[in-house]
Amino acid sequence: MRLGLLLLLLGLVGITWWASQPEPLQATLSSNDKDQIKDYFVEGLKLKQFDPRGNLSHVLEAQQLQHYLGSGITDLTLPIYTLYDQKHPQSVVQAETGELSKDHSQLKLQGTTFIDWKGNDQRPAMNMLTSDLTIYPQREYAETSAAVTVISEQNWIESVGMQAWLKSPGRIHFIAQTRAHYVAQ
Repeated sequence: MRLGLLLLLLGLVGITWWASQPEPLQATLSSNDKDQIKDYFVEGLKLKQFDPRGNLSHVLEAQQLQHYLGSGITDLTLPIYTLYDQKHPQSVVQAETGELSKDHSQLKLQGTTFIDWKGNDQRPAMNMLTSDLTIYPQREYAETSAAVTVISEQNWIESVGMQAWLKSPGRIHFIAQTRAHYVAQ
């Protein structure tokens, strides 16, 4: 009788222990659920990237960063992307929101996006206004299919769509419906 009672008690303890163990998170969630889980966030991000020679290549700043477990996507609030050339900022891009791909090969900037290109001896400074700009940091290239406005001194260009090679000497290709106003000096 005592042995039966002991076995029953041990069985109840074992079942209680087994039932109280949490299931592994990965096994219980679908891939859609994992895409919605924020596994970390950062307030006041400042990420510096260096080239193979150790020179500062670009800096990514954001008011807030949120990383999602399943997709590996990183959402950014008020991102600022600064591209450097010979230790000096060459262009600064600011947007309302952004999304950094899992492998960091694409930075999609959404909402109103400002681009400030610093001038040099070959060309004057330019300010651009667009939206939905995608930057490819390793290629130092950006593109959009949205409307673009470029202002440089008294000159301006309006276009729909743009491709921009960001590093010096820099080059811009306007895709469609391009209009320009140029003041000769």
